[in-house]
Formats: sequence, C-alpha cells, structure tokens
Amino acid sequence: MKPLQFLLLAILLPATSFAQSNFKPGYAVTLKGDTVQGFFDYREWDRSPKTVKFKTDINGATQLLTPVNTSYFDINGLEAYQRYAGKITLDHINESSVLNERDTTFKIDTIFIQVLQRGEKMTLYSYSDNIKTRFYFTEKNDEMPQELGYRLYYNSEQVTATKGRTVNENTYMMQLYNLAQKYNVLNDKLQRMIEDSRYEKGYILDIVSKINGIGKKKKK
Repeated sequence: MKPLQFLLLAILLPATSFAQSNFKPGYAVTLKGDTVQGFFDYREWDRSPKTVKFKTDINGATQLLTPVNTSYFDINGLEAYQRYAGKITLDHINESSVLNERDTTFKIDTIFIQVLQRGEKMTLYSYSDNIKTRFYFTEKNDEMPQELGYRLYYNSEQVTATKGRTVNENTYMMQLYNLAQKYNVLNDKLQRMIEDSRYEKGYILDIVSKINGIGKKKKK
C-alpha cells in the first residue's frame, strides 16, 4: 500500500467508527400507529431536529424520519419527540432582539417537539429553533398541545420615572397557576415557585414536576 493511501485510510477509519457510534437504540411510531424498533443517529440536539437518520438494522440502510412520516420516536434513555402540527409563535424573547411593540406573529407548521415529562396530570414539551425555545403542555386525554405563553417587548408608552419600558408578558405563570389550582396541588411554596420562575427549562420542569407529583428535577 502506498504511503498516501495508508494515510487516507488511517484518517477515514476512525471517522467511520465515530459516526457508527452515534447510532443509539430506540423505536419510532409511524403515522399509521405501527411501532418500529431500530437505531437513531443521536446528536444531542441544541435545536429540535427537523429530520432524524434511522436504521432498522445497525448494519443496514439509513432512512430519514420526519414529521411527515413519523408521529413519535424515543431514543432509549436519552430523548423522545412527538409530532406536532399547529401554531408556532415567532416573537423573540431575548432582550437584544425584541421589538418596540408586542409581536404576535406566528406560523403553522408540522414539527417534532421534545417530550420533557409525562405525568398523571400533564405532559410538558419543548421546541427550540433559531428564534427561541417554546414550551407546550397537554392535560390527560388532550390531543393538541398548548403553548405556555411568554412575550418580551418594549413599550415606550409605559416609560415613567420609576418604570422601564421592558414588558414581560408572563402568561405561562397564570397557566401553571390555574393547572396547579385545578389539580388541587397549589400551596404557598408552589405559588412562590411560579411567581419567581423564568421561562426556562429548569424552572418550568420543576413546577410541572410539582403538579404531577414527581420528584425534584435539577435546573440546567
């Protein structure tokens, strides 16, 4: 073997082995409701995946799972995603990106949303893209997830000597408060948790865990 060929082979083989190691076991559910066992190319996504590579045999051909052909997939012990077809809000919630007005724009799309927790009372989901992370929930027997609402915007009409112009529209707090009250788990401690929370995974997950009666979750 020529030195150059040997060098190229030495470079390519580790890369191939590394790529192979990304495939993790799990299962997918088709739109018809059929469950298919297999292996997923798991990438520890910072943003919700639009497509996922999948093999029914670790040494077999790769196929592409999308919200068009898949209703649910679970990568054992790692992450699970569910198909969602509905409204997606488009307003920014980062102070450096917000507008000087209340932004109510949205789009209708079919996507994968991550299942963060399933409980007896409610299920919590999230969807992240280049705009923001949104949180959704369903109650028992609900089919369509609802977004936990949050908006951040500037309003020049609200500027006073003691008040800035940043407006935090914490709709999610009232939604979680109402859910806790509905399921008879609201107490002073949980109310303070809701009032002191931020629209972030750790805070929302802690509150939902309390509503579901699940042990404490660590913030990330």
